[in-house]
Amino acid sequence: MMNRTFTIVSPHFPSFTDRDWFVWFHLKLVAILPSFNPEMLKNATSNINCTNYHVVVRGMAKAFPAMKSGRREGIAEVLLGYLRKSASVINKPVCRQGIQSDAEWLEANFGPFFQYITYSDLKVFNLSEVTVLDSLSPSQKAELLLEPNNLSNETLARLAFTELSVSSRVEDLGSFFDTFVSGAAEQNLTTLDPRVRDTILNLTLMALGPKLSMLDAEGFRLWFQVYLHLFLPGTKSSTLEIIPRNISCDSYQEIVKGFDNVFTHLSVRQTQQVFTFTMDYLRRQSSLGLSCVESVNDDKHWLEDNFGRFREHASYRDFVTLKNNFNGVEVADLLTFSQLAQLAATPSQLKRMQDVTKIMAVINPVDFGAFFDTVSPAIEIHPANYTEEVKSALLQEVFDRGNLSSPAINDTEFLLWLRVRLRPLLVNLSPSLVTPLFDIGKNRNCNSSQEMITLLDKLHLTLSNDTQRKIYQSTLLFLQGPNPLKCYSGGSFYIYLRNTFLSFGFPDLSTFTSLLPQTHESELLSTISTSELRQFLSQPNVIGNNSDICVIFNNYNNTPVFLATEDVPDDVKMATLPCVWPLVLSSNSRSEVNSWFDLRLRNYLRFLSKSLISSSEVQNASCLAFQKLVSVMGNNFTYNGTEFGQADVYTTIRAYLRTDSGARCYNASDAELNSTAWFVINIGSFVTFITLDDLTSFVSTSQIGVFLLDQANLELFNNTAIPENVTNYYISQLFEFSPNFNPVKLPGFFLCSPEVPSVAYSSLNEGDTIFILNKLKKFCNGTEDAEVSAALASNIQTITADTFATLGSASAGLTISQITSISPSVLISSLSTLSTVSTWNQEQAATIIQIMTASGYQINSAASLESLSTLVAGVSSESMENIPASELLTASKSSTFVANVMAAPAVVQQTFINKIISVDPSPAKVAMNVPDAMATNIPMSLLTFSEETVDISVMNKKKWTRDQAAMFFGFLDKTSFDIEQLSPSVLQGFTCTSVQRMTRTRIQGLIRACRPRRGRAKVELKESQLTCMYNLLSENLSQNFTDYPSDMLLYFNNKDVKKANCRSYLSNVGAADFSVASSILKKDSLLFSEARTCLGINGVNLNRDNVEVLGSMACTLDSSYIQNADPLILEKLKACKDFSDSQVAAMESLLLSGKTQYGNVATWNQQTLENLGILPLYFTTNIWGQFRTKTKRRFLKTFMTRLRKSKTKKTKLKVLFRQISDLRIKRGAGCTVGNITQVTVNDGSFPFGYDQTQFDLCLDIPVLNDNLNSICEKVDDDDFQKIILKKLNQAFPLGVSEKEVQVLSSVSRVASLDDISKWSITKIETLAALMNADDGPWEAEKSKAIITKYLNTPGNSLGSTELNSIDSNLCSLDTSTLKTITPDSMRNAKPLDVASCSSEQKRVLYEISNTSFSSQRSSATNYYNLIKTYLGGAPRSDVVALSTQNINMDVGTLRSLDPDVIASLTVTDVKNLMGNQLQDLKVFENDTVIQAWRNRQLQSDLDLLNLGLTTNRTDPVTTSPSPNNNSPAKPTQGNPSGSSATLTSTVTTQGNPSGSSATLTSTVTTQATTTSGGAELVGHPASIFLAALLTTVLQIMHQPA
Repeated sequence: MMNRTFTIVSPHFPSFTDRDWFVWFHLKLVAILPSFNPEMLKNATSNINCTNYHVVVRGMAKAFPAMKSGRREGIAEVLLGYLRKSASVINKPVCRQGIQSDAEWLEANFGPFFQYITYSDLKVFNLSEVTVLDSLSPSQKAELLLEPNNLSNETLARLAFTELSVSSRVEDLGSFFDTFVSGAAEQNLTTLDPRVRDTILNLTLMALGPKLSMLDAEGFRLWFQVYLHLFLPGTKSSTLEIIPRNISCDSYQEIVKGFDNVFTHLSVRQTQQVFTFTMDYLRRQSSLGLSCVESVNDDKHWLEDNFGRFREHASYRDFVTLKNNFNGVEVADLLTFSQLAQLAATPSQLKRMQDVTKIMAVINPVDFGAFFDTVSPAIEIHPANYTEEVKSALLQEVFDRGNLSSPAINDTEFLLWLRVRLRPLLVNLSPSLVTPLFDIGKNRNCNSSQEMITLLDKLHLTLSNDTQRKIYQSTLLFLQGPNPLKCYSGGSFYIYLRNTFLSFGFPDLSTFTSLLPQTHESELLSTISTSELRQFLSQPNVIGNNSDICVIFNNYNNTPVFLATEDVPDDVKMATLPCVWPLVLSSNSRSEVNSWFDLRLRNYLRFLSKSLISSSEVQNASCLAFQKLVSVMGNNFTYNGTEFGQADVYTTIRAYLRTDSGARCYNASDAELNSTAWFVINIGSFVTFITLDDLTSFVSTSQIGVFLLDQANLELFNNTAIPENVTNYYISQLFEFSPNFNPVKLPGFFLCSPEVPSVAYSSLNEGDTIFILNKLKKFCNGTEDAEVSAALASNIQTITADTFATLGSASAGLTISQITSISPSVLISSLSTLSTVSTWNQEQAATIIQIMTASGYQINSAASLESLSTLVAGVSSESMENIPASELLTASKSSTFVANVMAAPAVVQQTFINKIISVDPSPAKVAMNVPDAMATNIPMSLLTFSEETVDISVMNKKKWTRDQAAMFFGFLDKTSFDIEQLSPSVLQGFTCTSVQRMTRTRIQGLIRACRPRRGRAKVELKESQLTCMYNLLSENLSQNFTDYPSDMLLYFNNKDVKKANCRSYLSNVGAADFSVASSILKKDSLLFSEARTCLGINGVNLNRDNVEVLGSMACTLDSSYIQNADPLILEKLKACKDFSDSQVAAMESLLLSGKTQYGNVATWNQQTLENLGILPLYFTTNIWGQFRTKTKRRFLKTFMTRLRKSKTKKTKLKVLFRQISDLRIKRGAGCTVGNITQVTVNDGSFPFGYDQTQFDLCLDIPVLNDNLNSICEKVDDDDFQKIILKKLNQAFPLGVSEKEVQVLSSVSRVASLDDISKWSITKIETLAALMNADDGPWEAEKSKAIITKYLNTPGNSLGSTELNSIDSNLCSLDTSTLKTITPDSMRNAKPLDVASCSSEQKRVLYEISNTSFSSQRSSATNYYNLIKTYLGGAPRSDVVALSTQNINMDVGTLRSLDPDVIASLTVTDVKNLMGNQLQDLKVFENDTVIQAWRNRQLQSDLDLLNLGLTTNRTDPVTTSPSPNNNSPAKPTQGNPSGSSATLTSTVTTQGNPSGSSATLTSTVTTQATTTSGGAELVGHPASIFLAALLTTVLQIMHQPA
């Protein structure tokens, strides 16, 4: 509306009369005039006179209340513009009519809009300040006061402010101060005239006073921080009293901040007054010890907000009182020094090291003294309220910043610090602060330094062990300073140190010596008494570096007295001994030596160390000192707890005595050193450690004689702990030096030595012999040395029961003639003695039994058998047969009897077992009754168990053969018995036949059970078993090679071993017996080739690691590798079973090089040979020529005994004898080497030393008759054996009796048919003895003669015992003789070796065995296991029948079949026969038998086996049938011409005179076609007939004649 009205009216403004202006602005427009805007007003007043202007102003004034602020300001600007424009006339009278004052002028010209005009805008109108003062607005008054010169006009200020204060409107005051503050800021005013300032401040506060309580925090902030900022420096106590105390904390804090902002403009009094105000307010606000804490987050803000900088007038307690959780540490930088001191002196305010660090960081070091004058007493009073951490931190601050080490601090001040300020802090002093503490005192005088240590000593109960140690170390460093003796003033150096270190310990030995200046060592040590030295050395752990104590005793002038009188701890004694030991060893006077050992060191010797008694230490000792040492160490020394033993002492003795070329410390012309008891004096009880090499090096051969005869030396060496070869050497040298030495004079144990020459015993009378025998019994438990026994027995003329009791085991030395001369009653009465002799030979035992039984002694019960004990070996099989079976069963329960009967001949053992079996022949009872160790004698036919009758726990205890174990091995399938506990004897029964029904898991477990295990015998498996195992697991082999039998690993292929595991494989296969593998497989070369690649072997050199990994593969290496291998290979070769000549030559070359562990050839002795194990068996003259005859004889005494006991092949023994007996015996008339006697024969080395001629000349027939058994056992050389037979024939011209024949052993093998014809062979014992395979093989005609001679005796036949004895020699008999074998005999015999039999013999034996085992056909496995040995004689039909029985025939058995049968077997036949063993066809494809068979097969048939086998036979032509069957056959591949295929029939005949096989080949041309996958002949009936006819004719032609 106003706009429309204005639009209408405004054009008329220029023509308005005075009346119009009034009407419009006072009447018409009144209602809408508040909408009248500045532009309208400007338009209206643009050309208006002052009178009408005043009318308009008054009209606008009426509308003022209804206008908005912005419009008012605009209107004011328009009015101001008008007046400025009219300035020249506005103050003239015409325009001032009715206006009496400047105040009225303002009202007339501005109306109420005046308040929107600034004071500066009014100045152009020259108005009076005073007159308009009351009209001015508060902001205009502020502007007025800010005018130059007005700020110093206190009157004007008072006038201006009086009205404001009277009005008491806070808004007006605010308006004033808003303008004043902004204006002051523009003028950069920072201060005001104090009078103006104080007046305004007082008037303002008086005006505000009643209203302050109504302000909020923001209001207080505005007033005290903004409005009154320039006026607060005028504050007085009365000013602060105006402020009410009931305002909020936030409001209060705004006030404080305002005052804090002008803090620097306040006087100290004013700040004190403000602080008083703060305390007054805060105390009133305290609630539960907390004042104004709600709005602050931490102490810093609390302090700043509530105190500002006025806090400097507060005490620390003020803060804590007002805020009980006040943490001054956190605001340390806001606190004054005194407050910090008060804080630190307030208990529990400082809690951590960081607390101390914070407060000390703001304290000037110059104030430390004053600070600690306050804090230290507080700590003294309240020690529990200050942690060690806090005290340590305070100390650290003093040390770091207190500068107490400065020369500026005199000693008096330093002591003040020490005694007062630091003392409370030193309680429970931290180890880390000890060094800084000593650092501040190290440059002080001795009094200050000692005062510090004394102070610490008083506090030592509060100090930790670590701190005390640190104090000790610091004290030590002080004493080790540049002037170490600066505080030492004389007297006992030990006491001086005691007083210095006080309770903080005392230096150990090493440290003590370091405190002795080298130039004063003796001087200072001399001040110490022996008791003080004892006190010092008795300190715990005083010994550190043992060498330091030597400084003491090397410089101490009273050492001997000290050692003799003062007692010190053991560790000191231990350390002292090395210091004085050189003095001891260098003593040359016996009295001085005795003083050292018996007095001074009597309590020290037990601390001898290994180094002190070492050769390097003792080497230069005097002889007297050395001998005394030997005596003491051997007689009075206890080795318990020492680091060395008697062996170490002996090492030193040996080194000492070896120094001289002769006997050291022996001088025949020196009374002190001329004793012949040299060994006693210089070796003493340590003689038990002496070696033969030592003995020979101590004393030369030319010197030793005088010592050997010394009785004291003899008694010294009479000790079983001394190595046997040493004692033997002593004795041999004794008798060499004194050949006539009477053995009666020998100490007891010397008699046990084999080196006492038998001739020494032979010369004894019967009385001395009895004496010697008693000593042997006492010291040697009798003698089992055959040579000694023979020598002693030969001296006995009359033998009684007492004589036997005396002879004991030496009774075995009696000759046959001596035994036969003894009364039967004496033998019977002496049975308790005779039955304990374990060295009877077969002939002696049989002779004694024969004499006893001939006189009526009955052997017919278990008791009588057991009473015979070791003589059971002499019981004949006939006597055993006559004893009731029940008695034998009872006797079998005795393990002693079983052990003795096992020493009897095999036929006696078999008879014994057969009798036990007869008690109850059922398999279960047989297994139960037969002794475990003799189970190998059970016939296999009696091991046909059922699942119900077999008891694996019983079977597992027994010793079995491989074939026996295979009979019941299949029952392990379902047994609950732990297969890991199966014995090797049972596990060797593993075959593909026996495990065919087992699960793969059980088979794997059984194979794993066969693995090598420590403490268990090896499971001996033959090749077929090993390939069976491999075949069964070939698809599931692991890389954990220790899970398999070592020998099985031989059959692994390359694909079975991961490259990364080749070394592991080789290490394990290195434990295998390579002789198990057939030579045709060439496993040795193949595996070694793999080893070369795996181990990186180049050339022929093998290092130690190579040899270690190869293991027993070393047995297969050729000579070049052996000769160039690490010497360790010799140890590996000891496990080999045989060597080639080139291998032996290589071994010898390696040994002769001197680069092995056996040393240079010149050092070789008997022990060398002993250490070489079995290798000497293969040596040639190249090695034997390096040894003396005497050495070889001594070695052979035991070596040959071991070889015979282990049943070494006779062929090897013959070679050994030839190589070692390269003798050059002087030829002369008669026997020159020495007659062979009863004693000679019993020498283990016999007949070494004799050549053929001397053996013949020196062996008398009576001696031969008397010792035939012993001689035949020991003589292996063919020529020597022929001499024996010659002399035997001379002795028995009418024929040799069975008694002699039974003991011929291998001598029998050189007999001629004529010799054999003279032998009496009627007893089974004789036949068995002759057939003993251990004595070597027989020529067929000789064995036939022997067996025939036996069979010609009425009643003798080829029974089971005979068959077991004859074994492979059965093949020397005619088929007519073989046919006399009964099925029962065959059934009860062990599996016989018929490999050498002819086809005809095999057929005969097969037929008999087939009958024997026919009852077992119901069990294919049992039948096969029993018949397997004899299948070489089986016809094709029987073999084919077996192929249907799932027998899993091994390739060895397949090869043993009749050649014609093998040739006739089809691929299917072989596949069915071999079953799980079929893979072996591929393994053995190059075997001649397998090769011949596969070359008979068609390739297409072989391919059905999937083995990769090939044949050289060409497949027949194959044609596809035409749809009408009339089309001609097409040529097949390989036969382009379409001609018929050629069939070749090859038949090998036997009996060819040349020994070769004759092969006849017939070629028949046929045509074949294939229908339905099979081949059949078609189209030419005539050709078929001719082919069949020709094949039949050829077979007939090749039939044996």
